[in-house]
Amino acid sequence: MRTVYALLVGIDDYPGRPLSGCVNDVRAAESWLRSRSGPPARIRTLHDDRATRAAVLAGLEEHLGRGGPGDTALLWFSGHGSQSPTADPGEATGWSQALVCHDSLAPGGQPVLRDTELGALLDRIAARGTHVVAVLDCCHSGGATREDGEVPSGAAVRGVPWQSWWRGASREGGGPGAEPGRHVLLAACRPQERAYEHFLDGRIRGCFSHALLSALDRLGPTATYGEVHALAEGGVRALSLVQHPELRGPEDGGFLSGEPVPASPFLLRHTPWGWEVNCGAAHGLRSAGAEFALLGDAGARTVVVREVRPESARVDPVGWHPTAQDERTAHAVTPSALAFPPAVVALSGEAAAVRLVAEAVAAVPALALAPDGPPSDSAEAGLLRLRVAAGGGRARVSGGAGHPVPDLPLRSPADAARVADCLAHIARWHHIRDLANPDPLLSSLVRITVEETPVGSLRHAADGEIVCGYAPGGREPQVRVGIHNSSGRDLWAVLLDLTDSYGSSPHLFEGEFIGDGRTGWARRGRPVWLRLPQGRAPVPGAFTRDWLKVIVAEDELNLAPFRLPAWSPADPSGARLSPAPAGGDGGLLRLVGAGTEGGRDAGGPAYGAGRWGTAQVVVRTEV
Repeated sequence: MRTVYALLVGIDDYPGRPLSGCVNDVRAAESWLRSRSGPPARIRTLHDDRATRAAVLAGLEEHLGRGGPGDTALLWFSGHGSQSPTADPGEATGWSQALVCHDSLAPGGQPVLRDTELGALLDRIAARGTHVVAVLDCCHSGGATREDGEVPSGAAVRGVPWQSWWRGASREGGGPGAEPGRHVLLAACRPQERAYEHFLDGRIRGCFSHALLSALDRLGPTATYGEVHALAEGGVRALSLVQHPELRGPEDGGFLSGEPVPASPFLLRHTPWGWEVNCGAAHGLRSAGAEFALLGDAGARTVVVREVRPESARVDPVGWHPTAQDERTAHAVTPSALAFPPAVVALSGEAAAVRLVAEAVAAVPALALAPDGPPSDSAEAGLLRLRVAAGGGRARVSGGAGHPVPDLPLRSPADAARVADCLAHIARWHHIRDLANPDPLLSSLVRITVEETPVGSLRHAADGEIVCGYAPGGREPQVRVGIHNSSGRDLWAVLLDLTDSYGSSPHLFEGEFIGDGRTGWARRGRPVWLRLPQGRAPVPGAFTRDWLKVIVAEDELNLAPFRLPAWSPADPSGARLSPAPAGGDGGLLRLVGAGTEGGRDAGGPAYGAGRWGTAQVVVRTEV
């Protein structure tokens, strides 16, 4: 039976730097854990002078470390955070963050708990099959060391300046970085920001902890990390603080379980500034006038986009009046009109088989059947064109940039629907690969480099591809991949690996700020291994391609739309990420009916330029 092991650390009584709401935070978290339904919780609390560095480490290793496969380990820390400059290549901002324990502030006291040390401890627990969650309500960047701004009235900062006696705890230099994190992080603020506590609901509370627990109460036991983060971030923003909570981990994982929950990659929420959807120009949203439909909603309610921003869109309800309960939750939504351009599908082959595929394609508004003859419509000419040759009980799909898709069976309407599913998957992959801002300014200030290591070979081909060769003896090549920021500002970045198996993943650099003039390294500076996909034998002449695409913005982006598993004839397409709404077909590329005869075509005028950009390189790995 699953058990939740929780370590709740709240420190108010810091020597010379007291706080007031941290113990209140962890007591509220403990009350929530004990009152919720679900697996039992085994809780260890460390308050004030009990929260020494040694006690926190013991709690991590001895208490949370008791978790096994299927269990959950939860660390909740409310207290001070700090930062120091670092040359560690794994720190893209140029600063190392740390948690301040109770005995770290007295002169000559214990070292702080570095982020690299904490992350390694949590990931060792996760490596045993335990689902690990960290909730950190403190100044991750130590923003209080820069006394260059005013604290909001009535609020206190949860950060302290770096102390000279902490230097011994530093892990500087160019040693190997940590493995990619396997724990989920819910953070109170961005690395460069302060976290605040304030008088809320009759007592001093951490603004983030208060908003997070309020979101959990409102969403109930089926909440996902994405939903919890969306509401908590909105709750903190409502306090008019310069504090932006962060989520690092899968958006569709159930809170405290991590188990995937079928959901749309897009969420609708109410903010003090109106309704918004976490889909913006950097996701490919084209223009105002696009519509989103609420999923799992018998009333088929929709919202219309009024303003497209780089990371989100401001929307208004159409033909319905939100209730107070509507404003208190996060709603899964799916694009319903004018959101993304369709792919054009040309059919050829036996008449009966063509009719079967045409009917399946017509049911997917994200796909458009090509008219007879060569393309003449200028609007169609700029769209992705896919082809299906049907006959003999098989369908051959072509036209995509990736590895050829195996022929698919075509003997029934169910087989035809599977062919349409394949086409939608390929279209979604191309949509991610081809994302670009019409304004190239920010894109021109960011670049990707692929650097050779002693393992394997690297050369630049005349067509611009970076060609990496297997080492003698069949050893896979290794490279270092860097994202370079020369924009004059800190930028949030994600590095997508788009494979020629029509998959997309942000695992190499999963959303992090990169400081101006600095480099963010994939896998925190460790080598990136390049290998042929499973099923392709490493024989001479064999090869595969990866498109490495970085998307940068001044604010975080919703990562869920960029996650796409490789295409497999045996599994449902990753392009269909959500259940169908009433009367519709559901999913990112399954645009629901618009309520008018014949529906609507996706498209619309091009979106305006925004503060986001992209860069891309193509890597060919060959034997």
